[in-house]
Amino acid sequence: MHAILALDERARADLVLLLDRAAVFGDGTVRLAADGDVALVTTPMTASAGLLDTGPTVLVARAARMRGPARFDGVVALPALKDALVQGADIEVPDAVGRPAWAAVSPPRSGWMHTGDVAAAVVRELATRAAADVEEALPRSPGEAVRRRAERAVWSRTVDPSGLTAGQAAALVAMRFLGDAPVRVTEAGGWMRASGHAGEVLAR
Repeated sequence: MHAILALDERARADLVLLLDRAAVFGDGTVRLAADGDVALVTTPMTASAGLLDTGPTVLVARAARMRGPARFDGVVALPALKDALVQGADIEVPDAVGRPAWAAVSPPRSGWMHTGDVAAAVVRELATRAAADVEEALPRSPGEAVRRRAERAVWSRTVDPSGLTAGQAAALVAMRFLGDAPVRVTEAGGWMRASGHAGEVLAR
């Protein structure tokens, strides 16, 4: 198999929209992983910077069907990936060298236990509340670093008996992953996974 991300036009357009929304958050990197004809595209909304960082890691993820099977696992720059997709080019995924800390630890592939479902309307309310809590914690005219710290403090909170966090609720809404169906929440190995209609959000 080749280390090439080759998408059909619909998958390409969907991924461009995802990257547009994700560009507002995170560190501008995207992890691409595949072993077959489906690629998993993951990018951080916020992420731990290392062992001394006790803040949350919140990752948004979506599966994209490719035109053919491939095997790869690498990290690319979000702007470059988006430009290539817009231009209609296939993407050669580099070997996983020098990946950021958030991409060095993968969520489990199996063993996920269902912890609850959360109505889409409730998720929206929780996201709105999280945004209000961030604003309340900020001083006047905060810098970007201060805002990020306030967001991370709020997003780490568990806000539902299922284990859903405020960061997951915020990401589900910001990334437009919600549909009419409830969000399914599962847990494995210290990770919480919130699966919406159009993508999922992982947190630990």
